[in-house]
Amino acid sequence: MRYLALIFIFICYSLQNNVIAVNNSLDSLRLHVRQMPDDTLKVYKLKEIADKYIQYQRDTALVIIKDAIKLAEKNNYKKAAAECYYILGKVYKYRGNYDLSIVAYNSVMKLSKETGDSLLLSKSLNGLGNILKRQGEFSRSLEIFNEGLAIARLIEDTLMLSAFYNNMGVLYYDMGYYNQSIEHYKQYLELKKKNNQVKGIHTLLMNIGNAYLAMSDYEMAMYYYKQAMEKLGESDNNYDRLLLIHNLGIVYEETGKYNDAIKYYSDAIILEKEIGEKEMLVYSLQGLGNSYHKLGNISKAKKYLEESYALANEIRDIRKQHKLSKNLYLFYESLGDYKKSFMYMKDYIFIEDSIYNLDKRKQMLALEQKYKAEQREQQIAYLEKEHEIQKLELSKSTLEAKQKSIQRNILIVFFIIALGITLYLALESKKRKRLNKILVYQNKKINEQRTEIVSQNEKLLESNKIKDKLFQIIAHDLRSPIVSMDSITQLIPYWIEEQDYDSLSRLSKTLELSVNSVLSLIDNLLNWALSQQGKFPFQPEKLNLNDNILETVEIYHQIAKLKNITLEFKPVEDIAVFADRNMLFTVMRNLINNAVKFTPEKGKITVGIEKNMQVAKVWVKDTGVGIAKEKQELVFEMANGSSSGTSGETGKGLGLFFCKEFVNMNQGDIYIESKTGKGTTISFTVPLFNNTEN
Repeated sequence: MRYLALIFIFICYSLQNNVIAVNNSLDSLRLHVRQMPDDTLKVYKLKEIADKYIQYQRDTALVIIKDAIKLAEKNNYKKAAAECYYILGKVYKYRGNYDLSIVAYNSVMKLSKETGDSLLLSKSLNGLGNILKRQGEFSRSLEIFNEGLAIARLIEDTLMLSAFYNNMGVLYYDMGYYNQSIEHYKQYLELKKKNNQVKGIHTLLMNIGNAYLAMSDYEMAMYYYKQAMEKLGESDNNYDRLLLIHNLGIVYEETGKYNDAIKYYSDAIILEKEIGEKEMLVYSLQGLGNSYHKLGNISKAKKYLEESYALANEIRDIRKQHKLSKNLYLFYESLGDYKKSFMYMKDYIFIEDSIYNLDKRKQMLALEQKYKAEQREQQIAYLEKEHEIQKLELSKSTLEAKQKSIQRNILIVFFIIALGITLYLALESKKRKRLNKILVYQNKKINEQRTEIVSQNEKLLESNKIKDKLFQIIAHDLRSPIVSMDSITQLIPYWIEEQDYDSLSRLSKTLELSVNSVLSLIDNLLNWALSQQGKFPFQPEKLNLNDNILETVEIYHQIAKLKNITLEFKPVEDIAVFADRNMLFTVMRNLINNAVKFTPEKGKITVGIEKNMQVAKVWVKDTGVGIAKEKQELVFEMANGSSSGTSGETGKGLGLFFCKEFVNMNQGDIYIESKTGKGTTISFTVPLFNNTEN
């Protein structure tokens, strides 16, 4: 086990090298570029570095691209400035600063028109249109997309044409203009076929089918859905396959082919249950029930319609409840069961009133959004004026600098003339002044060196304290379990000879706890070593949060069982997050390990997830000994003190320190709630994965 742990640590350390190498390469390049002359090449190099930093450090990217813009405007490099403003727009978009992104894209458009750069103008219009679409300004977004599309057609740029056709197809669909949506999707499809692009073609065919379905053109919808099914590969998204099967069920139901509809709805239900897609499952169950009703199979129709309505109530979707309550009261009315028909009619009327109020609230929200849009336009206009003022101030400061330079040169000339006249008379005085200046300078250097020595001594003392603390940890927390394991290995042959298997069983549990303690401490010591070198690895990616947590929970199930503790995880619908896999695993391992450590026998540990606006919240709740209020603020600090678990486990507080570090690095927060004797709940947040931004 000892060697396996070391091998695992070595593998984890090796995986970090790529990310560290990229960051080191960018930092080295940035230092090199800083020494270059202030010319066009330097502007383009800064732009290139900023564009690469967007993937790793957006704050750094923002600083670099602003420096590039200042240099470009100072030297009147309009083309370079336009390209830099385009990168600035991207940075603000990824940071969620949409108003500032709009200002940046407007600057790109202005400069690219002046320089005649049609491709860059087309790109900026595409970026601006997407931001306006996100803000709900569909009409303005459409105007911008049309302007960009015209330019892309003029310059015959295939990539930009594809982007505009797809974006406009989505926008027209959202606006309810299905014919226009189909037209743009088909133009995008022709481009894909012309360029032999196979990837994503099934999604495009399905989108065209969806538009035809929205217009009730079932024949064309079925044609495109079947084409999409032919293009769908085994490795493609299961959700796309589910949508296609469900939509084919709708088409067959609407065209009276109920047996075919039942087949597709049934296949869709299997997939929906596999991936936990309850929203679609409601409608698949309803379609299946209605199809059985049309075929005269009343018992199955009743079963699936009731199941669909129960699921709509469970997920609290008022729109689906409204539709299904009407469906059920008409269904039971057709059967002559007026009692049940009346019951569902009451539900329908009640929900109808609720939806009416909801629509009123939506109208008020729409008015509020319109007001906010007007405010945003005013803010954008203000920001643009402010930008112009900053440019004027830059020009003014440049002119003033030139004037000051001329004045300085004149003064230097007069000074040299005056110096020549008075040189002989002032020679002795100058020598004395020079000597005094040297003495003052030497005193200043001595004081600076003294201050630096004091500062270094303080840092050295602090470093020695931390190292002393780590030596204590290694001496106690690492040595104790190893000594325990050594004693156990000496007892094992004796108990085997005595055939005392109960004692052997107890020894195996003690051995497992000791090994787990050693592994946990080694992981945390490795993290401390990396933090001292400034080499924290950070490689965020799309993760399935349920799978990641389940992997950790399964590791600790047996350990919890040894202490007779119930370890429970409540997974929810699939949640995709954007985080570093190793960091997230380390956080979950430390939190669950602490919960097991401080929870007595017959206790309970619960791990749960909930989804908010843009983050997922994970919590680990135990019924353990709890933490005193005055100590709660210290639990996330480095080596906050020794603590003992309910079965004598030991720890020095390194784990929670790194939990906070890793959660913060993944743009999340961590919290603690605890009462002495009543247990502890530690929760943290992690950003959700966003397809359009990540």
